[in-house]
Amino acid sequence: MEVETFTLGNPITLLLERLVYLAIGIFFIVAFYTGIQRGRND
Repeated sequence: MEVETFTLGNPITLLLERLVYLAIGIFFIVAFYTGIQRGRND
């Protein structure tokens, strides 16, 4: 059995990780929306 040294984790790194995932999600949503808009205009 492995002992986890970081049971709670660093709150700053967790916040940064969530911000990165949020930015990636927003990027894909915007890319998907602009793709739909381009498909409608053509």
